[in-house]
Amino acid sequence: MASDDSITQMIFFIASIIVAVTIAGTIIGITGLMADEMRVKSDNAVSVMGSSITIVNDPRHVPYENGTITIYIKNTGELPQSYRDLIIFIDGQYIEFEADLVGPGGENWVTGRVIEVTATLMLGAGDHTAKAILGNGVSDTLDFRL
Repeated sequence: MASDDSITQMIFFIASIIVAVTIAGTIIGITGLMADEMRVKSDNAVSVMGSSITIVNDPRHVPYENGTITIYIKNTGELPQSYRDLIIFIDGQYIEFEADLVGPGGENWVTGRVIEVTATLMLGAGDHTAKAILGNGVSDTLDFRL
């Protein structure tokens, strides 16, 4: 009978080790996923915190001639940006546009550089709104009058 007790204890011991290893493996896997998620969120936060743009047009004198509007946007953040990922809305409607860097200094939209955005659309006289949005969600809005 003593041997029956030791076999039972050994089976319970092995079962408890298997359960403990399974739980430890699950916790390690979850911890790895949480660390990866925190890394992604921190990278996104750094991108947003280092990004800033400003529409620098004079709201009383936005260039609009023959159906073409010109908007100037300055990178006022700490990080270089891609103006090719920019989204522009005029009066709440997405518009197709062309953008070029203003002045010398290479092809990078770094801090202090301005891009010239031109788009063809029909606008009537009165109040309008332009909104520029970077790929990471950082944006600026300009209310202007033609």
